[in-house]
Amino acid sequence: MAMIDDRVLVVFDGSASARRALDAAAGLDAPLTVVSVAPRDARGARCGFHTDDLERAVRDAAKRDLERARRLLGPRSRTAQFVVLAAGRDDELGTWAAGCGLRTALVGARRGLLGLRRRDLRARALARAGLDVRTVR
Repeated sequence: MAMIDDRVLVVFDGSASARRALDAAAGLDAPLTVVSVAPRDARGARCGFHTDDLERAVRDAAKRDLERARRLLGPRSRTAQFVVLAAGRDDELGTWAAGCGLRTALVGARRGLLGLRRRDLRARALARAGLDVRTVR
């Protein structure tokens, strides 16, 4: 069983909703873990366009998102952890976070077309894994 960690998780993808969550987390008096998910292609090499170059490019994009998060946090970034997580499905994020002992996650509310709220599958996966998911509007 993982030790309980008081760090606050922020999933950062560079979107406006992720920036709002990061901004809210920066104001908390708790250590931060910022993760950028590098989606893995589950199809494999036999389905056509799978290449190591594609996975490398996706991972590099996730690293750039974390660099952007680091700049946005400013001096607060010195005490934050930054992680690129290669995951094929959203539930892998929840499994990873719970395995690290994380208990709290901040996510930005996502808005779809016409102001309708989109389902956030990552937030749902984190909640299913037992994290307290707080939505920042």
